[in-house]
Amino acid sequence: MKALLKWEKGMKFKGKAETGVWVPIGPSKPETGNPDAASPMELVLLALAGCTSMDVVWILQKKKITLEDFWVDIEAERAEGHPKVYSAIHMKFVFTGKDLKIKALEQAVALSAEKYCSVGAMVGKVAKITHEITIIEN
Repeated sequence: MKALLKWEKGMKFKGKAETGVWVPIGPSKPETGNPDAASPMELVLLALAGCTSMDVVWILQKKKITLEDFWVDIEAERAEGHPKVYSAIHMKFVFTGKDLKIKALEQAVALSAEKYCSVGAMVGKVAKITHEITIIEN
């Protein structure tokens, strides 16, 4: 895979990879002005959530489980010193729908975490990743 990062001005950048979609990237510190882009560390969390979410939805579709809605809330802790890597990440998977079975949801999340999610495999080498599942019946 190839990617390109281009400096725009100041501390603003944009990047694209093989999909060709430009992603704005900028600093996370408020003193640098109004944020209009995600920071690199925010993108790591979003990449983790995106990777595992695509796995989970794909697995549930194969199991013919219909979701009305789905999202992942993530909370992360960072190391005190530099480099300020993530040391702990907690992912809360929230599923909404009718007659959702916890066992099927747990299996999908576990398969992603243990087998399929490449981002989780990388990030998990430095951060403890935990998860929980919440079902909202409709």
